[in-house]
Amino acid sequence: MKERTKYIILYAASAVAIFLGVHFTQEYRFFNIESNDLFIYDWDHISEVIRQTGGLATLLASFLSQFMRIPFVGTIIVTALYLLSAWLLGKILSKISGSALSYGLAFLPAGFLFLCMENDYYRFQGHAAFILVLAALTAYVSISEQRVKFRYAAGVILIPVLYHLAGSISLVFAVSAFLWEITQRGFKGLLALAYPLILLLTAFIYVRLSLTSGWEHSLTPFMYYDWPSTYFFPVYAWTSVPSLILLAWLIGFMKKKSGDPLWYASAAFVLSFCISGYFYDIVHSRSYYRLIQEQHWAMKGEWDRIIETADRRQPNYLISYLNLALANKGHLVDRLGYYNPQPVSKVMFPTPNLKTGLTLQSTVYMAWNYYSAARQAAFDADMVTSGMHNPHQLKVLVLTNLALGSPEVAEKYINILEKTLFYRAWAKDMKNRIPDYRHPVLPATDEYVRYDGLKGDMRDILDADPSNRILAQFYEAYSLLETLEE
Repeated sequence: MKERTKYIILYAASAVAIFLGVHFTQEYRFFNIESNDLFIYDWDHISEVIRQTGGLATLLASFLSQFMRIPFVGTIIVTALYLLSAWLLGKILSKISGSALSYGLAFLPAGFLFLCMENDYYRFQGHAAFILVLAALTAYVSISEQRVKFRYAAGVILIPVLYHLAGSISLVFAVSAFLWEITQRGFKGLLALAYPLILLLTAFIYVRLSLTSGWEHSLTPFMYYDWPSTYFFPVYAWTSVPSLILLAWLIGFMKKKSGDPLWYASAAFVLSFCISGYFYDIVHSRSYYRLIQEQHWAMKGEWDRIIETADRRQPNYLISYLNLALANKGHLVDRLGYYNPQPVSKVMFPTPNLKTGLTLQSTVYMAWNYYSAARQAAFDADMVTSGMHNPHQLKVLVLTNLALGSPEVAEKYINILEKTLFYRAWAKDMKNRIPDYRHPVLPATDEYVRYDGLKGDMRDILDADPSNRILAQFYEAYSLLETLEE
């Protein structure tokens, strides 16, 4: 069998394994990524983002994530990125070692990138930035030894350019390019020590000009997080690239040639796959993933799926979407004691992070026709969104502002959605409805923002609109649980 055919088989088998692994562990996380990173087709907006540090990685990530709302597309995109990452790194390592083992080891960083998605504060921008850096590194090492001066000049130029376009991950390029020169040119390669120094100077300038948030973001994975929490997997992904370069040099030094059996590469891929699987089992939160599932089902109105898959022993913060599902099916009161019962006042039972909590509030309040509270929750949820905007919260802001008599504010959010690929039809439809919009019946109090506590506001909304069957069930359940608590 030809060598090329063997590698095609390796990557094809790896693609299948990665696709299945990613799909069965991250399917609903992709819907969550899409809803937190809206790509806006507006040149002024795009040019503003590209001027920011890491702007190209941000745009590339949001462009790709907009398609993740389509089933399986998120899995396809991530699988393709991981294969591209392994292929680019494999080309670099094989130039050093001349061993087939390099192509299997090159999957290790992809395994750590996969684990990054377990943290909800991680931005998909980190994946895009990693690919940009590997592409730049591949181009750099492709410059022949006969053009070494040109290669050094390219490295000097690439570092500040990469820093602006991809962000702090350019540290991986600077260190890896330096190690490449050392492994290929020996002591002559020490000239490349200038690369990390140039990066430090670039980061210093960006910090001084307030183009980055500070030193803790300028050269660390914090740049790709909304909150500095459990960020060691990006560190593993970053450090694995220069570490593998050194390992490839050691393999080459031990005289492993390109004729090595392909099973070396296959064994290295399996090892990388097992490492990521081991850590996944440690860090994966099944209850939080369940919350993301319920959040998606609630937005799609798939109430039966929430009820049919509910567990009586599930954590407290999962009871909220279940209560809403039961109310939509007309069974909240009669099944109140079957599941882990919580006071309805805990309908916003604290979730693992602020973003999911605010999304829960806006969803439940909107179902109650509690427009003022839903508007506030949606506004706050959109403000803490890691990407451009949250399209689902923008929809809530449109509907609530129309209901509360602020069509000019609603039109502002409609104009944003009109500049998107998948939400423009909905936005145009809402804009056409504005002149003939029929305002719902509201309580006499001015926007009814908890003047008499949550129960009092529920009563006021019901008095104004007795046909609100979902809120009627919540009100009755609230009263029953309130009596039991006494």
